[in-house]
Amino acid sequence: MTFTAVKPIDGSKFGGPIAENTENEVSAIIEKAAAVAHQLRELSPAELGKLLRAVAAALESERDALIATACAETALPEGRIGGEITRTTVQFIRFAELVETGEHLRVAIDKADPNYSPAPRPDLRKLNQPLGVVGIFAASNFPLAFSVAGGDAASAIAAGNAVVAKAHPSHPNTCEIVAQAVKRAFNECGISPDAYAIVQGVNPQITHWLASHPAIQAIGFTGSELVGRLLVELGSQRPVPIPVYAEMGSLNPIFITEGAIAERSEALAKSLVDSALLGSGQFCTKPGLVFLPESAAFLEVIKEYLASLSVAPLLSKSIAERYSSAISKISQISHVEVFAGSSTQSGFGVTPTFFITDWQTAQTHPELLEEHFGPTTVLITANPKNYLEIASTMKGQLTSTIQGVDSEDMTELLQILSEKSGRVIWNGFPTGVAVTAAMNHGGPWPSSSTHTTSVGVDALYRFMRPVSYQSIPQNLLPKPLQDANPWKVPQRIN
Repeated sequence: MTFTAVKPIDGSKFGGPIAENTENEVSAIIEKAAAVAHQLRELSPAELGKLLRAVAAALESERDALIATACAETALPEGRIGGEITRTTVQFIRFAELVETGEHLRVAIDKADPNYSPAPRPDLRKLNQPLGVVGIFAASNFPLAFSVAGGDAASAIAAGNAVVAKAHPSHPNTCEIVAQAVKRAFNECGISPDAYAIVQGVNPQITHWLASHPAIQAIGFTGSELVGRLLVELGSQRPVPIPVYAEMGSLNPIFITEGAIAERSEALAKSLVDSALLGSGQFCTKPGLVFLPESAAFLEVIKEYLASLSVAPLLSKSIAERYSSAISKISQISHVEVFAGSSTQSGFGVTPTFFITDWQTAQTHPELLEEHFGPTTVLITANPKNYLEIASTMKGQLTSTIQGVDSEDMTELLQILSEKSGRVIWNGFPTGVAVTAAMNHGGPWPSSSTHTTSVGVDALYRFMRPVSYQSIPQNLLPKPLQDANPWKVPQRIN
C-alpha cells in the first residue's frame, strides 16, 4: 500500500507514492535497531559527540533540498523552514557539547568503607545508562525541529540510544531526506545505519505496532492530547510498562492587567494577535486563552488589526476541517462576540478568528476552554481581582504569562501559575522555545505526561536510567566507573 503527500497551498499531490510499512516491516526495523543499539552505548563521550556533530553537518548539507520539500509539504515560508533546520542542527551540537564532557553520565563513586555508619559500606558505583531503543513520533507542525530528527530523537541519540521514528504523513518526503542524512552520518562514524530508522504510513495501527513492540524501551511524542493519552495507555498496558514522554499541547493562558493596557495598549494588542497567529496558530505554545479587564479601546485595536490579516493554509485537510468545525460551533454560542481576519480561499486555507466573551459564559461552555489548533484564541473579560481564583481552576499548562507593570504586585498570581505551568513568562509571549539549559518545555498534566522537558539539554535524561554497580571487579566495570577513568569523565568520589 502507498500514500502520497499533499500540498496545503492548493490540495494537490506532491512527490511520488510512498510505501506504507506493514506490521512485519515495522517489527523487523525495530529488531534491527535493537541488535545494534549496543554500538551507541559503547561510544566514548568523544565518539558520541563526534556522531552528534556529524548528524548536524549531514542535515545542514541537505538545507536546500529540505527547504524546497518542507515548504511544499507544509506551506510554511522558507524563513521558517530555514530556522527550523538551524534549530535542529543546534540541538545536536548542544547535546554534543554536553556529552563530550561526560557530565551526562553523572558518575558517582562511594568506595568501600568498613567504618561507615550505621553499617559497613560496600564499594558502590553509579552512572546513567541508555535504555536501548526509543520510539519517536514526529509532530505535524514542526517538520524538522520536532520531527524524526527533532528534539526527542536528538536527545535519545545523545543519551546513547538507537531510534525508530514514526514519520508524520503530512511531510513524509521531508522525513525521508532527514532519515537518509542521519543514516549517512551514522555510517560515516562507524555506527550501523540500522541504529536509526523511520517508518512511514497513514495507517493508525502503525502507532500501536511501534509503541507495543517489546524492544521499544521508551517513547517520545509531541502532538495532540488524544494521541498522547493513547500512547500513555499503550505504554502502561504492556507486560513490562515503559515511560511515555508526551507533550500534548496547552492553552497557554495570558493574564493582562489594567496597568499593562494603560501603559502599552496598542503595542500589546498587536503583539498578542501576532503571537496567536504565528505559524497560522499551529504552535503548542500559542496563547489560546487570554484574560483581560474590560477595555473597549483595547478590543477595538485587536479587532481592527486582526481584520487586516490573513494566515497561511493549515498543515493538513483534517486540521483545517477540525478548526473550521470548532470555529463554527463556538460562533453560535450566546454572549460570544466574533472578530475575524481575512479568509484564505485556496488549499487548506481558513479564516483567523478571535472570540470575546466573559468568564461566566466561558465557565458554562467548556468548548471555549479547550485547545483549538489553528489561528484562534478566546479573549475573556474578567475583573483582575478574580485572576487568582481563575488561575486556580486551570489545568496543567506548558506556559502561563502575566502582562503587567513592575509596580503591580503579582506575587500570588505568579506562584499559582508556577504550580500550573512548566514555564511562566513576564511581559512576553509564549510562542518560541529556546534551546538552552534553562529552558523547560513541559508541564503538569494534561500539557505533558511527565514534568520533564522535551527541549534543552536536560531532555536527554528522559532516555537514560541510573544503574549502581556493587563490589564489581575493576576489569568488569563500565569504563566511566573504573578507577583509571579511561574516558576522563567527571567522577564524584567519596
